[in-house]
Order: sequence, then structure tokens, then C-alpha cells
Amino acid sequence: MKICYFSCSSIYGGVEKIVVDSLNEISKNNECALIVPFGCRYKDKLSSSVKIIEYKSYDKRYNPFLYLEVLKVIKNYDIVHTHGAKATQITYLINKIIPFIHIATKHNIRKGKIFNKVKNVVSVSSEVAKTITHSSEVLYFGIKKTLNLESKKNDIFTMIAVGRLDPIKGFDKLIDQVTKLDFDFVLNIIGEGSQKAKLEELISSKNLEKKVLLLGFKDNISQYLSNSHLQVISSLTEGLPLTLLEGILNSSLIISTPVGGIVEVLDEDYLLKIEEFPNKITDIYKDYEKYCENFKLKHESLKQKFDFDDYSKNLLKYYEGCINAKTL
Repeated sequence: MKICYFSCSSIYGGVEKIVVDSLNEISKNNECALIVPFGCRYKDKLSSSVKIIEYKSYDKRYNPFLYLEVLKVIKNYDIVHTHGAKATQITYLINKIIPFIHIATKHNIRKGKIFNKVKNVVSVSSEVAKTITHSSEVLYFGIKKTLNLESKKNDIFTMIAVGRLDPIKGFDKLIDQVTKLDFDFVLNIIGEGSQKAKLEELISSKNLEKKVLLLGFKDNISQYLSNSHLQVISSLTEGLPLTLLEGILNSSLIISTPVGGIVEVLDEDYLLKIEEFPNKITDIYKDYEKYCENFKLKHESLKQKFDFDDYSKNLLKYYEGCINAKTL
């Protein structure tokens, strides 16, 4: 198969990791390309077998020069798989001019009317699928297992939160809540984003400089998750965050707000409103081993569900199904 991915994002986050990992795998046996903005920050993460095309036109949805750049590329591919509403809308309109199979992945539960118009849509969770007016293929992303990972927990109770520093991740609310804890702790927040300065100011205003640490971008997130006592997800909205799937494989314990596809994964005992976090974290701190055993009992079976090899096989199977349906 000749497969082209298209994303209008140049920063590296959860969606981009899905793009990179998927392409690196399927390019082993297929001709693959990726269209991204000029100056894309994650192109070095892609395999040499993936052709990278950086467009230079002004990044607006109705810029005709951008359409021409994209058109020159995708006309050479059987399947064009878009990630994000902007890339999906551009490709949808081009598809009205030239024939190719267009597949779009919807990554969140936020509005995106364009996905209602695209015939072949992949949803990252069942909750996301509910936001589309026609049926879509639910494909849970898979995580590669980190071999020989050894947990090294500190004496101080250590929590971790992972995600881009954006208001929808609720990190400001999480910081407010941990001020209510009356035991010694450290909260590590991994990620980069536009809210960094505001979060630094909030941490300083609450004198939490030694307790809440913004660590920036990290490659070895699996190790950080394994080394932490508790993973916390404070998002206001989500599709199905990769940090949750990574946590299922590597974290001893996870609590989260009940948003998006997270409710399809975590047992209800570990889903809480953000204002309920302090009491739950305190209970966990006081009876940590019991909580860990209970969490493992309820979630151990999910490690196979989010296996990367299974995800890759299902993705290729879906591509083949779309091609076969076109030839009928």
C-alpha cells in the first residue's frame, strides 16, 4: 500500500506520537510519507523509510497555495490518513477533486463537524465515536512495552502528571488541590506548552517550588511513571490520552478525572472530580500497598488490550478493508 499521513501540527505531543509510531511500524512493509508544516520539531523521530514533506505555504485552512502543495503530494498515494481537524478539512476538499481513500482520526471529544462529512473515520475511543454522526472504527492505540524497566521509587511520596501545558489538562487546578495535602510529597509535571509561565507563577505564589516541579519534555516517560508512587490525570476533556495507556503499562497506581475515553479504561474507584483528589490521595498515601494491589487486580488485563503490535495489525487491516470496499 502507498499511505500518506497529513498533520498540521509541528510540535510533539500525544497525537504526534501516534503519527510517528504508526508510520515507523507500517513503513516496514508499505510505502509511507508524512506531510507536516515546515520546521516540524519531531521529524527526527521518524524512520528513514518514511518520506517527509514539509509544506511552506501559510498555514490557513483556505490558503489555495497550501492546497496546491498538499495536492501535489497526496495524488501519488492510495490512502491519505489525516490527524486533526485542519488537515482533515483540507484533505476532504481536495478529495472532491481527485479520487483517493481518505481516512481521518478523531482524537478528542471536542466539536469537529468535518469528521461527520468524512466517510472513513477512526475514533481513539468509544466516547469519541459518540461525537460523530455516523459509525466510525474505534481503534485503541497501543504502547510498546519497555523491556527491563526497574522501578526506583523515592522515600518521599512522588506523584506524576504528563501532558502538554495547556488549560484543558487542568494542571492549574491540580496544583491548587495538592496545596491541601498535609504530608510531604513531590509532584512532577512533564510536558511543554503555552501555559508554562502561568503555572510557574502559580507554583511560586503558593510557595511550592520544592514540591511541584515542571520538568519539561522527557523521552523516558515510562521510567518516570515506574518511579512514581501515583500518576494523576487532571484533564478537563480528553479523547484517550496516551499517558493513560503508558500508565496502565508502567504506573503502580492511577487516578483521573472522569472525562472522555478514560472512563472506558479506569475502574470507577479511580475516577474522581478534581476537588476530590486531596482526600483520595491522602487515603492512598496512608494505605499505599493495599491500593496498589487493588489497582493491579482491576487493571492488569488491560495491558494486552493496549498492545502496540495488536494496534498495528488492526490499523493495517482497516486500511485493507477500505481499499477492498472501494474496489467492490
